[in-house]
Amino acid sequence: MRGLVFNAVGKPLEVASLPDPEPAEGELVIRVSRCGVCGTDLHATSGHGMTLPAGSQLGHEYGGEVVAIGKGVEGWRIGDHLSALPVVGCGHCEGCRTGIDILCNNQWQGYGGGLAEYAKVSARGATRLPQTVSLVDSALVEPLAVGCRAVRLANPEKDARVLIIGPGPIGLSVLFWLRRRGVENVVLLASSGRRRDLAAGMGGTRFVVESDGAKEDIQTILGGAPDVVFEAAGVPGVFGRAVDLVKPQGLIMGLGFCMQPDPIVPAMNLMKDVTMRWSIIYTREDYAACADALAAEGYLARAMVTETVGLDAAPAAFEQFRKGIGGGGKLLVDPWI
Repeated sequence: MRGLVFNAVGKPLEVASLPDPEPAEGELVIRVSRCGVCGTDLHATSGHGMTLPAGSQLGHEYGGEVVAIGKGVEGWRIGDHLSALPVVGCGHCEGCRTGIDILCNNQWQGYGGGLAEYAKVSARGATRLPQTVSLVDSALVEPLAVGCRAVRLANPEKDARVLIIGPGPIGLSVLFWLRRRGVENVVLLASSGRRRDLAAGMGGTRFVVESDGAKEDIQTILGGAPDVVFEAAGVPGVFGRAVDLVKPQGLIMGLGFCMQPDPIVPAMNLMKDVTMRWSIIYTREDYAACADALAAEGYLARAMVTETVGLDAAPAAFEQFRKGIGGGGKLLVDPWI
């Protein structure tokens, strides 16, 4: 099969000929329909922080059709459609009992080879897609699940004042779930106007570009300081800005994957009595909720996709994405173009 391989920092991904995957016990092999490119993929290949070793395959936002079934797998058939967890824990330790597999106290296993024609997945980590969900949308389950859990944890009231900092795919997934929850008093704050139209396509028409007057603009639109701030930018300085913007005793929910130090002034948090917490990935229940949401509002989630390319065009598109060039939404790879 063909797939994308990371060889070294500063070099584009390579389209390589790879062995066809074989399912081990408890695993499935799928024909990948779509795989999304995530900001985490950029971080892991940038040389800043946790860099992947040479020869690594990428891609953890993917779905497809079952083409092979490993020993001991029950409940799955050839031809079934699924989206799969990219990380699967042991299933019985204290960490796994939280529902977040990446917190596994034992050795969790990664299934991050979705940027290829075929990929292995864990049957225990697979979510069956409703028949009404197109395989074209299968790669949207993972990023939507990130927003799903964050909104579920924040638990805003319908009349809450909400600010999303960073209207990229994760910030837009938060917007998607806020809308489904009935929370409408929402503003998106961005470093530029590049994603204004993208956000509007998902219902985020209240869009503010960062400036000296942005704080006043946000409060005017919301009718006061935000009750909840979702940080989805993942760059230094955003948490300090969130503390400045949130109301006293407000909540800041961290989602951005920042690999650099981000200094804050603890006294400012203290004086506003702010609650600050983070949300790491999702549970299986979040995945299932996303599959159902795509069945109901797939057209809205699909609005975050700004480009779909094949494997041959993917290395160049990946580097353009790294440079912040393009539509600013979700970049998808279709291995069969």
